[in-house]
Amino acid sequence: MRTIAKLFGRSPFVPIQQHMERVARCVSKAQAMIDAYLANDQATVEKLAAEIDEIEETADHLKRDIESQLRGGVFMAVDRGRLRQIIIVQDSIADKMQNLGKLLTLRACGDVPPFVEEFKAFVQINLDTFDAIRQVIDELDNLLDAGFAGGEAQTTVELIRRVSVLEDEADGMQHDLLKLLFAHETDLTVGSFFLWTKVLKQVSDLGDRSNRLGNRIRGILQLK
Repeated sequence: MRTIAKLFGRSPFVPIQQHMERVARCVSKAQAMIDAYLANDQATVEKLAAEIDEIEETADHLKRDIESQLRGGVFMAVDRGRLRQIIIVQDSIADKMQNLGKLLTLRACGDVPPFVEEFKAFVQINLDTFDAIRQVIDELDNLLDAGFAGGEAQTTVELIRRVSVLEDEADGMQHDLLKLLFAHETDLTVGSFFLWTKVLKQVSDLGDRSNRLGNRIRGILQLK
């Protein structure tokens, strides 16, 4: 707790960035976990899901410590309510990766579905969306140093705009994938069909939460 307080003294964004590092470690395992699932390597899926579980727990602990500090009376250059919103959305990304891991451990993939290439592209664009918002979080210190203005602010706005564009593309891909899923409904067991609808939702939430995080950052910029 004292360490977190010291970090807030350096910058209100350092604890947020430290928390994001843990969230990113959860997200970094998603691709390998999905690849293992499609390859029917359920042992690897179980292992990676367990690793995400452990990392998500450390992210949760850090989130609680940060929230506790935000309830304190220390002066901050940024509204503490907006910082709290950022940490909540950020933490929900780790939660989504944990949910995805749990889903993929429920049952083996079996036959690879006929829309697997489209699914892989869908996973990638959601990962790209997350990578873009992580760049935004990494840039927050520079933004603070620049007084939330000038070229740094413009760079951040452009990055947030990219997050939004990618998320829009991901939404379109999700719609197309759902149509494919329903078109092949009779090729899948009821269990597989149900699971794939849930998997698509969890992957989609990665992009959705990244975009939501971008909107929270945009809110900070509008205050300055």
